[in-house]
Parts: sequence; structure tokens; C-alpha cells
Amino acid sequence: MATVVSFINYKGGVGKTTTTYHVGCSLAYHHQKRVLMIDIDPQTNLTFLCAPIEKWEQFKKRTGTIATMYQRFQQRIAIDTKRYTWTEPIQIGNRRLQKVDLIPCDIDLLGEDLGGAAVSGSFPTLELLRRNSKEFLRERRFLVTAVKEVSDKYDYILIDCPPNLYLMTQNALIASDWYVVTAIPDHLSTIGLSILQKKVKKIGDIITSAETFASEGGAGLKMAKFGGIIFVKLRSGGDMITNTHLNTMARVRTLAGVGPNGCFSDYTTELIGYGEAAENSLPVWLYDSTNAKRATKLRQYEKITDEFLRRFK
Repeated sequence: MATVVSFINYKGGVGKTTTTYHVGCSLAYHHQKRVLMIDIDPQTNLTFLCAPIEKWEQFKKRTGTIATMYQRFQQRIAIDTKRYTWTEPIQIGNRRLQKVDLIPCDIDLLGEDLGGAAVSGSFPTLELLRRNSKEFLRERRFLVTAVKEVSDKYDYILIDCPPNLYLMTQNALIASDWYVVTAIPDHLSTIGLSILQKKVKKIGDIITSAETFASEGGAGLKMAKFGGIIFVKLRSGGDMITNTHLNTMARVRTLAGVGPNGCFSDYTTELIGYGEAAENSLPVWLYDSTNAKRATKLRQYEKITDEFLRRFK
């Protein structure tokens, strides 16, 4: 059975998608793991890191996306996860990156993500939850159902979440064993980390309450466990990381609920090579430019993936 990990933050621009992508690719390329990446962010950036938009449009027209799967779930018909899985979409010249599959996203998911459910939002009132407990639980079981159908085919399933804690992110957290937070170590990007963990815990408490209210018993749903913080886009001067970022990382390690082992020891720095590789839908170590080669030599995402494996065996 696959280990399922969600990558979250309710702030955008913090390297969440790039990290999901590179960890997934590294698990397959450097460690020969079978990986499924699921894009549930309506911005669809993970999908476009895996394949050009033209290829995505062809796949969407021919097969469908995660939005199609969700529509089927709403209609109470079989999701058929395998049907909507894009096999090895990352192309390297005339060959493909093996062992990495994708369930692509779609902007059509936006309405559902922003609360298009009967019991929407992160924190419903107790009375609303009491009246609608069974539907509340069902709306958050979509990804549990989808993942369960293919879990035996992969070693790792990585879910790239939108920058919020709405319905689809809640689905991901319930379907996952662990969640990882990406953050830039500056004041604005880290100020909400403790609050984020508290909100995830509160959603978990609401899930437990809903299962208690459900007259026929709940679905055995539970929230993912906190798996750590990955720092990204550190600024450096030469070979030295700026003191501001170093001090912020040290402070985050003292936060309640994080602790000294709550942060990954490795991180990424701001490098042009990452952007160049992303524009060509390739992980940085497979893109042939001077800047990408310079980034590859640092093995930043490889080291993060090594630690990811140690944490989530």
C-alpha cells in the first residue's frame, strides 16, 4: 500500500508545487519508487510542470481530469481512478520519466474548492454539522475513495493542495498519512505556521464530531499527521545563507507543535535553474542549461527526498 503525503500551505508562492514535483520525480528517478502525483490545485501548476498545456488539453478532451472524477463522485457513480491516471506524462526528449504518473487538475475544480458543497467551509456550526453529518463526511471522502482504488500500485502518492484549507484540501488531509508544509523562512511566510497546524487539528476534531453525530456510524475518517516543514527559496550571498533566513528557521524550530525535529534539515535556495527547468516541464537534474547544471550540483531536492524517505518509510 502506498504512503500518501499532502503538501499544504494556505499561503501561495511558497514552493509547494515545485517541491511536490521534484520530490515525486526524485523518488522515481533516484530511488526507483512508483509514484502517483495528484494535482488538486485549480491553478493546475503541478500538471503543467509534468506536461505542456497542449498535451494536457488533449488528455482532458480524450480522458478527463480530477474534476471529471469529482463530478462522478457527486453523481454517485464509480470514480474509476485508473482511467483518469496519466501514465508517465513527463517527457525527456524521445523517452519518458518512468514510474511517475499523474492525475491532472483542471480549473473546473475551482467552484468545488471554494465551497461548492452542501456543508462548505472549514468550520461549520455545531448545529449544521449535527443536521448534515453524513453528507459532511461523504463530501470529504472523495480522495479517500480515489486513492484506495490505486494505492496498491504505488509506493508513494503525493497530493499538491491549493493554498487554503477548504473542501479539497480537507479531502487530501483525510486521504493522507502525513502532511508536509513548505515555507519561505521570512516573517510573513512563517507567521501562520502554528495557526495552520491548529486549524488542521480543529478540522480533525470536527471530523470526529461528525462521525459521532452520524446515526449509522461514521466512515472511520481521520486526519493526516504532521510530517514536517520544508524550507524553500532561501536567499544566499555566495555560499552563505542570509542571517535573516537562518534566524527565522531557528525560531520556527522553537514553535509549539514543530519542535527541533519538525523541520527538514535540508532546504532549497533561490536559483535560476529551477525556473528554467520548470518552463521546460522537467526536473532540474534533467534540464541541460548552465543554470540548471549549477543547481543540480547542489543536490538540494535530492537531499530533501532522501530525508523524505527516512521520515515516511
